Amino acid sequence: MKNAFIFCFFFFLVSTSGFSQEFSGKVMDEQTRQPIPFATVQFAKNRGVITNDEGSFTINRPVSQIEELEISSVGYELKKVKPSEVRDNVIYLKTQVIQLDDVFLSDKKLTGREILEKAKERVAENYDIGTIQKRFFFRESNLNKVNRFDLKVKESSIEEIDQELMDSLSASIPKIVNSYKESLGDFSGNYSSQEIDLIKGANLYNPQSTASLDKLLEKLDNLFKENVKPDSYFKIKSGLLGVKVDVDEFDMENDDPKKEPTAKEIAETEARQKTSVLGTTNTHLNSLLNYSFWNEDGSFDLFDKLRKYEYSIKGYTYLDNNLVYVINFEPKGSADFKGQIYVDTEDYGIHRLDYENVKPLKKLRLFGISSIDDVYQGKMIFSKNASGKYIPKYMEREEGESIGIDRPLKLIEKNKNVVGKRKQNELDMDILIKVSQRDKYQLIVFEDSEESSTSVSVKKSKEDFEYQTLKKYDPEFWDGYNIMEPNSAIKEFTAINAE
Repeated sequence: MKNAFIFCFFFFLVSTSGFSQEFSGKVMDEQTRQPIPFATVQFAKNRGVITNDEGSFTINRPVSQIEELEISSVGYELKKVKPSEVRDNVIYLKTQVIQLDDVFLSDKKLTGREILEKAKERVAENYDIGTIQKRFFFRESNLNKVNRFDLKVKESSIEEIDQELMDSLSASIPKIVNSYKESLGDFSGNYSSQEIDLIKGANLYNPQSTASLDKLLEKLDNLFKENVKPDSYFKIKSGLLGVKVDVDEFDMENDDPKKEPTAKEIAETEARQKTSVLGTTNTHLNSLLNYSFWNEDGSFDLFDKLRKYEYSIKGYTYLDNNLVYVINFEPKGSADFKGQIYVDTEDYGIHRLDYENVKPLKKLRLFGISSIDDVYQGKMIFSKNASGKYIPKYMEREEGESIGIDRPLKLIEKNKNVVGKRKQNELDMDILIKVSQRDKYQLIVFEDSEESSTSVSVKKSKEDFEYQTLKKYDPEFWDGYNIMEPNSAIKEFTAINAE
């Protein structure tokens, strides 16, 4: 009987494992053992996913229904492997070696700039810029970081308002706040405008926890009330700038006591967040497609100002059995970007473009306040469809801003009804704040219209899609759909005040 039980248990494990609804893995460099991001993992004809920035992927299909995986990435040999042959869920790719005899030779050796000029000339010929109907997945990642928040008390006539209190205020500010929005749907249109129908969306929402900060602000408020005389007003000065504020305008107390939100308020908040996911998807999907490399209105201006860059042909490699030039570019003078481009040697189509800024795009410094747009980088990856036209496969853009405040602040209480000197209390301090914000937008366009299985006609409105606000990462939320595998930061996501 015992042996029969073990046999049945073992049989259950073996048989159910064959019905797993997904296959996960990681693509790595065979020599360096480093992950390969943005590699294509094809599991059926014109059906595939892309690895994330950690080289990981997940295919929403039972292993029993996957005959073979075809993995390709620029600079690596194409690899075909059966799922049963994958050990420890890791697939290794070999670096592509180019033999001299394989290199495409012409009567005239083209320079990097001449190659890119040909690529620009052939955009209309190479790229399908008419109506595109595809399934897409979009992810927006936001990271806000407080690098420094110092409140230095130089002088205070109110004993309890001291450096210890200000240090407590600084320590109560959340130092890192991350959040994510994800959506999946169908779009139709061209690179300039699209109609979007969402199927599913999530907001990994991270409201800032301010309970301890509210407590300290309430204490600060009470200290002012206990020490400020009736009919006083404040003179607030920062450097040469000053303003007069009556005491009642300076009141920090919230007249409405904190209370649990009602069901109606919760529903209204959920509706706003759902609308936010729809809005950000519309805005940034349009922006990512509209600002493809040939568009001269975007911040990335390489193809608008080819003469302002220097080019070097670093060699050749294969991508999906196409021989491509590998061209590096960097600014010649006042240009803003550097990067690498992979251009087809036959039709001069651009398969992939990576770029990043070499200096801040904008700077503002005025009266101790600074704002610097210091991050602008991205990727554009295209693949050929059945008709030989290039279509978008993966678009990414990351933008970042650093903000600083370095100013003195003086708070002086004055009262004309008190006999003697008008100045009553004074708080003199220095403020030094440095914060940074990073926003990343990622768009995957699936190759096969078979992915677009949901009928648009059944939708009643643009807002008619499945939605959830999540305070913790839910690995089951995207079950049944192929998306870009979340990275470690997303998998570890937990809202600051999540219970």
